Amino acid sequence: MVLIPIKDLSNTKTRIKARLPSKHKLVVEKLVEATFHQTLHLLKRSHLSFGVISPSKVIIETSQQLGAEFSYLDEGTDLNEALSQATRRLPIDKPILIIMPDLPFLSFDFLTTLQERTKNLDLLIVPSISGESGAIGTAMLYMRQPNLASFHFGKNSNFQHQKEAQKLNLKYKILDVDPYARDLDTLTDLQYLQQHLKMVNEPSRFENILENIFC
Repeated sequence: MVLIPIKDLSNTKTRIKARLPSKHKLVVEKLVEATFHQTLHLLKRSHLSFGVISPSKVIIETSQQLGAEFSYLDEGTDLNEALSQATRRLPIDKPILIIMPDLPFLSFDFLTTLQERTKNLDLLIVPSISGESGAIGTAMLYMRQPNLASFHFGKNSNFQHQKEAQKLNLKYKILDVDPYARDLDTLTDLQYLQQHLKMVNEPSRFENILENIFC
């Protein structure tokens, strides 16, 4: 099952919001929402079962309407704890793939390829790609079983997930995929998206929103 954790939209992208005029904060939330909805539509088109983890009842209800087969309403305090609590409710013998909700360059073909790359692995780590240097996060994480290893999403999570796999002697790989793992954590990321709209699945979904941010 594919799991997408997402905060309440009012609490998303605080770093970006802090660098923009207050009038643009709702526009940033619309951008996150559009990216999240695109991901759900791609998963549905790929015939992949998916679930959503969020502290927002509105997001949970919308996700169920869009085809989510699993949902978990968390407390919104810690992503890794929310994932741990949610995955305890899943079958212990089924693999999971965690995808962050802010990956606008995801595509149907990439999701198909990604499934093939997970064969014979315990763990597959897809590092996030950002326009600004710093500790590398994790855009996607595949686990052969939901309780196979602890979650370490957050600062420098790419390294932390590798360290966890080594500690548990798991068979793992790192998969660097540009642009599919490009997220929306900084203004540089938003500018990159605006300059490369032809590379996303549904350019019109993002074009007007970005114009309102950079007008």
